Amino acid sequence: MDIEYIKDNYIFEKLNENHNLDDFECEIEDLAKFLKEDAWNQQNMNLSLTHVVICDGIVVGYVSILTDAMKLRILEDKETKDKICSKLNISENNVIPAIKIGRFAIDKRYAHNGLGKHVFRNVMLSILDISENIVGLRFITVDAYATAFGFYVEKHKFKYLKKDQKDVDSLNKIIKIDPERSFSLYKDIKSILK
Repeated sequence: MDIEYIKDNYIFEKLNENHNLDDFECEIEDLAKFLKEDAWNQQNMNLSLTHVVICDGIVVGYVSILTDAMKLRILEDKETKDKICSKLNISENNVIPAIKIGRFAIDKRYAHNGLGKHVFRNVMLSILDISENIVGLRFITVDAYATAFGFYVEKHKFKYLKKDQKDVDSLNKIIKIDPERSFSLYKDIKSILK
């Protein structure tokens, strides 16, 4: 299937028992395993909600979302932290509501062609809509594998926690040694449209 065709024609559907997940494969095996073995059970227990990305009946990707919270004091981005503390008249020890992207993946047959960036942008816009119309939240969080660090930080302007600075400085080495090492990342919801 042509990537541009997929970008113009994919839809999101809430995961259900009728979706055929057998052919879905990722470069990171854990992501495919989650979709095939755990996503449905977690959804039934109200722990996360998974939406599959479908084009012409084929699952080309998915996103799993759940609630989260963040303590402001752990933020690397001092400007964001100070702005929120000042605007809300709170201390950096306060907990702020967030939504977590628990898993995000594109089938490896369609990866590395801009589809992931396109789909992820729509996921973020949906989260922005939720924050403006359904439930209050301020951050999007994600635990990103080292191999996906650039996708989130460079392409989507997520920030990392200040405790991870040393590991970020050694990112290329970590990718070679432990590509599934995860980094806790965040994005201020107010920065999505910037």
